[in-house]
Amino acid sequence: MTELCGVAVSSRDEQLITDGWSKQFTCGEPRLTESCELFKEMGREIHLETMEKNDQPLGAKCDACFESCGDEMKTIWTRPNK
Repeated sequence: MTELCGVAVSSRDEQLITDGWSKQFTCGEPRLTESCELFKEMGREIHLETMEKNDQPLGAKCDACFESCGDEMKTIWTRPNK
């Protein structure tokens, strides 16, 4: 795992970046659905990744939110439609 702007980049992130995806942000409902709809309207392809405990952007500072709603949180990745 490498660091990018102080945020850990996992090997999975690196693979998605290689495949042309751009990481947007991590959120839960209702913002998740709203954001995905917006990106689709902008002509972007959407890919969602479940947030893993070891991928928390701020490390231990994310523990409380992750434990209370981690399985609801998804990271939005986008790329131009083909």
